[in-house]
Amino acid sequence: MKKNDYHKQKWVLTTASVLLAATVASGCGSTKDDQPSDAAPSKSPAASGSSKPSAAGAKPLKQVTFSYSGGTCEAPIFVAYEKGFFKEEGLDVSLVQQDFETLKTGIATGKVDGTIGNFAWFKPIEQGFDVKLTGGLHAGCIQLVTPSTSGITSVSQLKGKTIGIDRIGGGPQITLSISLKQQGIDPEKDVEWRAYPNQQLATAADKGEIDAFIVWDPAAQQAIDEKKYVRLLSNGHDEPFKSGYCCYTVISGKVANEDPEKAAAITRALLKASEWVGKNPKETAEIESGKKYVSADAATNEKLLASYHWNPGVKTAAESVKFFVKYQKELGILDKTTDEKELFDRLFYAAVPDYNGK
Repeated sequence: MKKNDYHKQKWVLTTASVLLAATVASGCGSTKDDQPSDAAPSKSPAASGSSKPSAAGAKPLKQVTFSYSGGTCEAPIFVAYEKGFFKEEGLDVSLVQQDFETLKTGIATGKVDGTIGNFAWFKPIEQGFDVKLTGGLHAGCIQLVTPSTSGITSVSQLKGKTIGIDRIGGGPQITLSISLKQQGIDPEKDVEWRAYPNQQLATAADKGEIDAFIVWDPAAQQAIDEKKYVRLLSNGHDEPFKSGYCCYTVISGKVANEDPEKAAAITRALLKASEWVGKNPKETAEIESGKKYVSADAATNEKLLASYHWNPGVKTAAESVKFFVKYQKELGILDKTTDEKELFDRLFYAAVPDYNGK
C-alpha cells in the first residue's frame, strides 16, 4: 500500500469527537479494532432471557454477555470466565468477541452487559453515551516504540516527527499526547499522527512512513522482541501512568440502573480476577494462548502480563478517572465548558465501595 493511501492526520480529536457523536446512539467502541466480530462465537451457550437455575436451593445465576476484542490486557475477563470467578459471583457469562462497531451497537441495545474499557471512552460518555466505569484493573499495555536506527531516544525528541497510532482519538494517542504536553510539545501542532491497523504499524516504521508508533500490546512488544525496537514510553513503566490505570471494568448504563446487584457481581469478579492475574502471569498467559483468546504466543503474553501493575481497586480507580478527565479537558478532547465533577459523577459508578480497601 502506498504511503498516501494511509489515514494521515494531525491531532484531530476534535474531529474524531464529532464522528463519535454521530454514533453515540449505537454506542462506543472497545479498546482495539483488529478482531472480526464474526470470527469468534460465544464461549458460553447461555441464552437471553430469564436467569439460569443453579444448584438446588441456590439463587439462579444471572445471565451476562461480556465482550472482548482479543488483547493481552483483557486477561481478567478470560480468567474470570475460565477460573470460575464469574460463577462464584452468581453469573452465567457468555463471552463474545466483537470489533469496535459491533460492541457499540451491543452495549447501546442492551445485548452486551460489560467489557473492559479505557479512558478513550470519556468523550462519548461526555456526549451522552450511557456506560459506567466501576473499577480499575491494571496499568500497562500501551507502549511507544521506535526502530533502533531512528536515533530517537526519548519523547522529548518527537517534535516534528510522524507518529503511528491504531486509531485517531484512542487510548494510545491520548497517552502520548499527555506525555508530549508535559515535555512542552503541542500534540496538535508539533507532531503528525497517522493511523494504521495494529499489525501494520511496524511495517510502516520499517519503511520510514512513521518515526515511531504507540499501540496496545502485544504489537509493540512483538516489535521490541522480533525487530529490536526501542521503547520510549510505557504506561506500565512510566509516570504519571503506572500509578493509575489504563483499563477499567465497564458496564452498560442499563445494568447499573436496572440491576445494581449484577453490576456489583461483575465488578467483584473482574477485580478478583485482576488480582489473580498479577499473582499467576504464567498460567494466565497459557489460558490466553491455549484457549486462543489472544493471538500472541504464551511466552510473549507472560512477559507482558508480568510487566503490568495489577493493583485492582475502586477508590484508586476513581482518582485515576479524575486524572484523565482533567488532562483530556486540558488537551481539548473534552469540551472546555464540561464540568469535571459532573462528568465524573456520570461516568463512574461505585457498584462496590472498595476492593481490599482500595
